[in-house]
Amino acid sequence: MTTPDYVIRSATPADLPAICTLNDLAFGGPDEGRIVEALDDDGDTLLSLIAKTPDDQVIGHIQFFEIGLIGPGPAQIAGLGPMSVRPDIQRSGIGSVLVQYGLDSLARHGAHRVFVLGHPDYYPRFGFSVDATAGFAAPWGGPAFMAIELNAGGPGFGQLQYPAAFSED
Repeated sequence: MTTPDYVIRSATPADLPAICTLNDLAFGGPDEGRIVEALDDDGDTLLSLIAKTPDDQVIGHIQFFEIGLIGPGPAQIAGLGPMSVRPDIQRSGIGSVLVQYGLDSLARHGAHRVFVLGHPDYYPRFGFSVDATAGFAAPWGGPAFMAIELNAGGPGFGQLQYPAAFSED
């Protein structure tokens, strides 16, 4: 996808240093950059997208990763995160474009459900809700833990198994 200001494309291994730097800048520390790198190293990434300016600056990034499920299956269950936009251009719509583009891509490829631990005022605009997490056991909960069903036919319950990148070391 291309706009006059940036291009959305799949991330490549060469983009990883810029992606980690962007995440560290956007989140004010190294945790999200470490998660991105670990997801990549462990082969848990389903989809990694960047927004890149014509002069090759990475200004936005979104990561989708595989979540294991103990329960009825098979199913393709994904997690969303981290998602970051350069701080000086946040609230410009880049994050929304990345989220929607990623969800559309996962839906086309058969993903049943996507979970996110994110801002409860941001993600519902894309269809995420706390109600969509009912029946799924996870390491966290509360109003920031949301999900969206992309394709019918997936299981409605089970124990979510997050990648090792999300364990606290």
